[in-house]
Amino acid sequence: MGLSLIRCAIAAFFAWWLNGLVGLIPRRLRLASGRRRPGMVLALGSSEIVVAERTAEGERALGSVAGNAPDHDQRLRALLRQSKRRTHPVTVRLSGDLGLRRTLDLPLAARDDLDQLLLFEMDRLTPFRADDVYFAQRVLPSDVAGRIAVELQLAPKRVVEQALETAQRLGLSAARVELAAGDAAGAEPLNLLPDKLGRRAREGHVTRALVLLALILAAIAVAIPFGRQQARLEHLETRVAAARVEAEESLAVREHLDQLTQSTRFLIAVKTRRPTVTETLAELTRLVPDQAHIVQLELRDGSMQLHGYAATTSDLISLLDESQLFGTPQFRSPVTQDPRSGSERFHLSVELAPPEGS
Repeated sequence: MGLSLIRCAIAAFFAWWLNGLVGLIPRRLRLASGRRRPGMVLALGSSEIVVAERTAEGERALGSVAGNAPDHDQRLRALLRQSKRRTHPVTVRLSGDLGLRRTLDLPLAARDDLDQLLLFEMDRLTPFRADDVYFAQRVLPSDVAGRIAVELQLAPKRVVEQALETAQRLGLSAARVELAAGDAAGAEPLNLLPDKLGRRAREGHVTRALVLLALILAAIAVAIPFGRQQARLEHLETRVAAARVEAEESLAVREHLDQLTQSTRFLIAVKTRRPTVTETLAELTRLVPDQAHIVQLELRDGSMQLHGYAATTSDLISLLDESQLFGTPQFRSPVTQDPRSGSERFHLSVELAPPEGS
């Protein structure tokens, strides 16, 4: 009886301690080494909710409930009661049409500051603003020198928060929110849940583990002699000291990654060195002759698209080529003659060069 209680106490204590250590490891390292653990899965679709149980052998569906069922929550709770894992942290799985998966082609220099770059460029890379979504990313294998392939998975905050409310209403602690793979067979879903939200689910289980640990320690104090208890505690202190060393190493890794993040702002610096819109329009106004008319202008990714009319398009090309702000002017489509005005209709592209001295 005494040895069994000691083993249970040690196991519960280290489960709590190691959960705390996991929270100290940077998010990027946790995603790289994360494994699927046994637990419950709540799959939210557009028309139904599926309750499944994840085991070492795979997932086993317990049943589904239509979203418009009158006794919706009661039927879901009945399905949850069929599982022995209903007290585990739950994975909430959103159907693929509730989120977005994209594979991005980025420069190799973006790897060291990837999360910051995605936040900065989210509204350009996706239809959403960074403040409106929860997202996760991972670097995929790429054979292109100097480039990396990045898989981006995201879902609107409104959708994720509604899913978390559904899980909470059912008495579940959601530790993970992911997108269903859909057509991307074999694609490993990423956890869209931010650390601060996922930590709430872990804290609930840590609290229960601490309560259990307190009860077990009280039983140990009564059940075994003081001498054996003292010996076990000394052994436990040795194990805790070793775990503390691992925690300090994890902190050192995090500090090193923070230093790398502060020293790698390559892409953002390149973006800020480009000419401003005001400088671009001023230079274009100076160069374009009165006989030419620009009817459409597009600025995107360091280049400018021009649509319009000119008496002689080749002269306009020469003027643009002489500018220090513009480079590599070229035709994007054949020059055509406008029958009404007799002018040449053109579509040009021009690269934006950094201003002198930048």
